[in-house]
Amino acid sequence: MDKKTIIFSMIAGILSLGILYVGMNPSTTFAKTLGILGRESHPKQQYHVYLGGKSLGLIESKEKLENYIDEKQGSIKEKYNVSKVYIPNELDIVQEITYNERISSIEDIYKKIEELKGEESFTIDGYQITIAGYEKSTEDGGTEITPDRIIYVLDKKIFTNSVEKTIKSFIPEESYDNFINETQEVIEETGTLIEDLYIKNNIIITKTRIPANAEIFLSEEELCKYLLFGTTEEQATYVVKDGDTITDIAFNNKLSPDEFLIANTTYKTADDLLYPGEIVTLGIIQPQFDTVEETHVVSKKKKERETVYQDDDSQYAGEEKILQEGSDGESLVTEKIQLINGEITSTVPVNEVVTISPVNKIIMRGTKKRFVGGSISSGVEVPVGIGSWVWPTNAPYTVTSEFSYRWGKLHKAIDITSTGYGSPIKAANNGIVVTSAYNGTNGNYIVIKHANGYFTEYAHLAERYVKQGDVVYANDQIGTMGRTGFAQGVHLHFGLWSGAAYTGTPLNPRSLYR
Repeated sequence: MDKKTIIFSMIAGILSLGILYVGMNPSTTFAKTLGILGRESHPKQQYHVYLGGKSLGLIESKEKLENYIDEKQGSIKEKYNVSKVYIPNELDIVQEITYNERISSIEDIYKKIEELKGEESFTIDGYQITIAGYEKSTEDGGTEITPDRIIYVLDKKIFTNSVEKTIKSFIPEESYDNFINETQEVIEETGTLIEDLYIKNNIIITKTRIPANAEIFLSEEELCKYLLFGTTEEQATYVVKDGDTITDIAFNNKLSPDEFLIANTTYKTADDLLYPGEIVTLGIIQPQFDTVEETHVVSKKKKERETVYQDDDSQYAGEEKILQEGSDGESLVTEKIQLINGEITSTVPVNEVVTISPVNKIIMRGTKKRFVGGSISSGVEVPVGIGSWVWPTNAPYTVTSEFSYRWGKLHKAIDITSTGYGSPIKAANNGIVVTSAYNGTNGNYIVIKHANGYFTEYAHLAERYVKQGDVVYANDQIGTMGRTGFAQGVHLHFGLWSGAAYTGTPLNPRSLYR
C-alpha cells in the first residue's frame, strides 16, 4: 500500500468521527489523531485496582498503596501484636500499559476499600488449618461426610500445642507421654500398652494472609475449648449439692460420666467424691477431630459362675429353688481395644487364662406352662413367670458403653463385648418372643416380653435361633453375637423397657443384676 492510499484511509477514519483537519503533514496525522481521541503519544505503566472483580480505579504505584494501608492499620497491629498489615485477599493490583490519564489517589482507593469491605478486611500473616471431614456411619445405619473445619492462628505452635492438650483430655497424660517418648513399660501381669495413636482426620496447615475480621485463635486455652466443645462460648456450670455424685450429675444433664470427666479434668474416675459448693462444667463434648487410640490390654476379670437349671415340670414356670449358690472365678484376659475420643468402639478378645475356676449356680425351676389366651399382637400375657435374671453373654465380658448419654443423646441400652463373634446370646429371663427380625439399625434383633411388664432387646446378632411366639426360659440360647446393622464392632446391644418395647420407659439393664 503506497503513502497516498494510507493517507486517504486515515482521512476516511477521521471523517467517520465528524472531524477533518486540512493541510496536515501526513507524517504527523496519526499521532495528532490519537491526541484528539484523548490519548497521549506515549503510554505509561500504571496499576489497575480490582476488589472482588470490581474496578476501583488506576494508581501509579502498587507499593505506595500497600504502604499506605499498612500505615493506617494501627488498631489491627495492636489487636494482634503484628508489625505488618497487608491488602485484602480479594484485592487485585494488576500492572497495565495504558494511555489513560484518569489516575486515582491512594487515599481515594483506600476509602473505596473501606466503604466496600471495611477496615477489618485487611490481612495479616498467619496459618490456615483445615481439619478435613471424612465419611462416618450414622445411627440409622447410613453414612455422612462430616464437614471440614477451618481454623486460623498466627503461630503454628498454638495449634500443635492445643491439639496435644485436647488429645490428653481423652488419654491419661502419663500414658500419652510414655507412648510419645517410647518409654512404655512391658506388661508383666496386667496393664495397658498403647500400640498406635493417631488423628483420623487429614490436617493441612497452610501459610496464608488472614483477614483481620476472621476468628483468629490467639491462645491455646481458647483453641483447646473450641477443639473440645466446638465453640468458644462459656459452658454451662453446676454447683454441687450435698449427696450429688458424678454419675447422677452427668445423667441429669445429658452427659456420660466419661464426658463429665473430660470436661472436668480434676476428677479421675466417676467414683471420685464431690463436695457441696464445688462448681463443675456441664459442656457437651463435640470434638473437632477424632483421636484414635489402639491398645493392648491385659486385665483381671471376674469369671462369673454359670447358672445351671434342673427342670421340674410338676411346678409352674417362675417357681425356683436354689440347690447350689456357686461362686465366681477369675480370669486373666488379653484384648485389643480401640477407642475414638476416649469411647470404646471395638474390643477383640485375644486370650483368656482362668486363674480361679468358677463354681456353677444350680437352680431347680418349674417348666409347667400356664394357660393364657389372645395373640402376640393383642398383648398376650407371658405364659411363664419371672425367674432369676441371667447375664445374656458368656463371661468374661466388657461393657463398652453404659446406659447413659453420649454426645447429648441417651444410649438406651448397654453394649457388651469381649466374648467374640458367634459366641452365645442367652435369654435374660423366662418370656415369649415378640419380635425376631432384621432392620438397618439393629441388624438381627430379638425382643422378649417377660412377666411384670418387662421387655428385653438383643441387637446386632450374627444369627437368630428363635421366632415370634416362641416361649423361652432364662439361659436359653436365642442367637449369637455379631455386628449386623449399625455396629462399629462385634457386640451385643442389650436393652430393657418397662411397659412396652421402644415406646415404654427405658431402664438400665444393670439394675436387674444389683
